[in-house]
Amino acid sequence: MLDAFQTRLAEAEGLDELMDALEETLTGMGFTGFIYWTHIKKPLEELSDSEAFYLSRGPIHLKTLEALYFSRKLYRDDPAAKLAPSYTVPFTSAEARERSAPTTRKRWIYALEQRFGFKYDINIPVHTPLRTQVLNAYCIGSDAALGQMIQDNLPTLRGIANAFAATVVDFVIVGSEDKTADIFLSRRQQECLAWMAKGRSNREIAEILECSEATVKFHVSGLLERLHAANRAEAIAIAARHGWIVN
Repeated sequence: MLDAFQTRLAEAEGLDELMDALEETLTGMGFTGFIYWTHIKKPLEELSDSEAFYLSRGPIHLKTLEALYFSRKLYRDDPAAKLAPSYTVPFTSAEARERSAPTTRKRWIYALEQRFGFKYDINIPVHTPLRTQVLNAYCIGSDAALGQMIQDNLPTLRGIANAFAATVVDFVIVGSEDKTADIFLSRRQQECLAWMAKGRSNREIAEILECSEATVKFHVSGLLERLHAANRAEAIAIAARHGWIVN
């Protein structure tokens, strides 16, 4: 399984294909989906949106959690994100909460996880020279056998996390000479772009991101300007060509 996964990573031509490979591998093992995040090695409280990257695959409603995570900068309070930089062994989100003093925002994060059905999960930290990367593979449900399944698959999961971490940095950190390499999209612009690609209107995006429709129009306008796109369709096409859109 690990060899096949590494082959798919080597053949991937964009971030979307990387995420497809990871999702299909993990779901084939019995997981519901995953959350992947990476950030520059600096205090979480000092991170800007451009220095952290967060992406999920799984039930569609998880995208709401993903959007909230960044729009409200929940990574600054997430017990798992705080534990990962100093941890080298896999840990559950429940273990991270036990090692962290409770706060209102941490309780809010936990409530969100409960709302989205998280029951059994495992966080696998991988440390690269500049970044801490974490693969959070999760199951949704209350079957106790899921916890044992995670433990039984830990060696393979660690291999998958290491292989993915070695590959994804090339796609997360833009360092090529591509003419779009100097384009920086704000987190809100990225969120709007993702929902635009799913066919959502400004009104629908506003409801998802819990902001006004005028705010969404502002971000979409800025997005079109940065991509030198004449309209939404052209912006989506440009983003798709460069692998910026993840289903």
